[in-house]
Amino acid sequence: MKLILHWMIACILLAIVAAGCTEMSSPRATPPPSTEQVVTPFPTPTPRTDGALLGTWYLKAMTGPGGSSPVQTISPQMDATFTGQGVVSGFAGCNHYSGQYTLTGEVLQGGLGIGVGPVVATLMYCTETSDIEARYLNHLQNAASYSITGDTLTLTDNAGSALVFQRTAYGPTAVPRGL
Repeated sequence: MKLILHWMIACILLAIVAAGCTEMSSPRATPPPSTEQVVTPFPTPTPRTDGALLGTWYLKAMTGPGGSSPVQTISPQMDATFTGQGVVSGFAGCNHYSGQYTLTGEVLQGGLGIGVGPVVATLMYCTETSDIEARYLNHLQNAASYSITGDTLTLTDNAGSALVFQRTAYGPTAVPRGL
């Protein structure tokens, strides 16, 4: 009986030792979630340019929606200068202005797509030109398309209002030919 007892104790001890030498299967700890944000870069659109648009254009005429309320004699001369860096600036009759423009590349009914603005201007007040200047800057910021035919640039908004420019300045007594 003592032999059996010793034999049982030896087997139990052997089982304990064998259990200690094997790896216990327990769920592996998962690493904590990363606090770093993964940023997926969006492709930066290549700025669109149109060499024909670049340079200074002098306002020849301005109309309201659908050609209404034409203003054709504008003195002092208003202008817009478009640069290759996406900046439009100029003289609005009393104040100087500047803003950004973007060519969208879209082909629209009125020409090619353009977005202008916001436009900032100096803050002088000129009684004789303030209304026309406000209309001009509003039409400019709402431009949706442009077209160039010869030496004439036409900026049109979605309501059909238009700013018509020409490449060369004209004298204060000149009356531009019709639209």
